[in-house]
Amino acid sequence: MAKLFTGRYWISLLESEGDRAIHALVQVVFIIILYLAARFVLNRAIAHSMNYISSRERALGKESSAARIITLGNLLKSVAGYILFFVAAFTVLMAFGINLVPVLTAAGVAGFAVGFGAQKLVRDVISGFFILLEDQYAVGDYVTIGSATGVVEEIGMRTTCLRDDDGRLIMLANGDISVVANHSRGGVILNVDIAVVSDSDLNKVEEVLDRVGKDAAKELSGIVAPFKCEGIISMDSAKVALRLSGRIKPEAEREITFEVRRRAWQALMSEGIRIA
Repeated sequence: MAKLFTGRYWISLLESEGDRAIHALVQVVFIIILYLAARFVLNRAIAHSMNYISSRERALGKESSAARIITLGNLLKSVAGYILFFVAAFTVLMAFGINLVPVLTAAGVAGFAVGFGAQKLVRDVISGFFILLEDQYAVGDYVTIGSATGVVEEIGMRTTCLRDDDGRLIMLANGDISVVANHSRGGVILNVDIAVVSDSDLNKVEEVLDRVGKDAAKELSGIVAPFKCEGIISMDSAKVALRLSGRIKPEAEREITFEVRRRAWQALMSEGIRIA
C-alpha cells in the first residue's frame, strides 16, 4: 500500500502503460497500411481482370456483355472492400486488448434480429447478382416477367425496372423473379395477314408481298429478318387470306405491323389488286 505513494511506482506504471500504448499504436499503423495495400492490390487485380475480359467481349461486338462484366467487377470490389475493412477493424480492436467475445456476442444477437427481418433484402440482392452473372436479360431487352411485359430500363442489385407499352414504370423485386421470357434474344416472329378478293392472281400477289417484305427490312430498323409471304392461310368464295411472316424486335411490333400493312395495301393497289 505504501508503494502507491512513491514516485517510482507511478513512473514505472506510466512507462509500462506508455510502452503498451506505443506498441498498440505501431500495430494499428501497420494494420492500416496492410489494409490499404491489400485493398489497392485487390482492386487493381479485379479491375485488370474485368477490363481484360470486357475488352475481349467488345472486340466480339458484345457491348451488353462487356457492360455486365464491368458491373460485376464493381460489385466484387465493393464486397472485397467490406470484408477487408471488417477484418482490419477487428484486428485493431485486438491490438488494443479489447475482448471481442462480448462484441461478437452482441453482433451475433443483433445480426440475427436484423437478418431475420432482412431475409427478403438478402434474397433480392443475391438474385440480382445471379441475374447479372448469368446475363438473363440486359438493359434495353424486351421481356416478360410474371404478368409484366416491357423494356428493361434498369437492373439493380435489389430491383429490376421495366417500362411497359403504356409508358408505366414497373419495379420488380429480383427475389420474386422466377420465370423470364426474353423476347429480344434473336427477335420474335410477327405475322401480318393480308386478304385479297378471290379472283386475284395469287402468284402476282405473293410476288408483290415478298417485295414489300424485302423493302421493309431495308428501311425499318426494327426488323431482324425480312418478311416473306408464307402462302394462303384461309379462303372462301369472296376472299383469300395470305400471311407475311418476319422476325422483329418485340418493342417495335405495333409500329411495324401498321407500316407493313400500309405498304402492302399501297403495293397491291398500285398493281390493280383489290383488298378484300
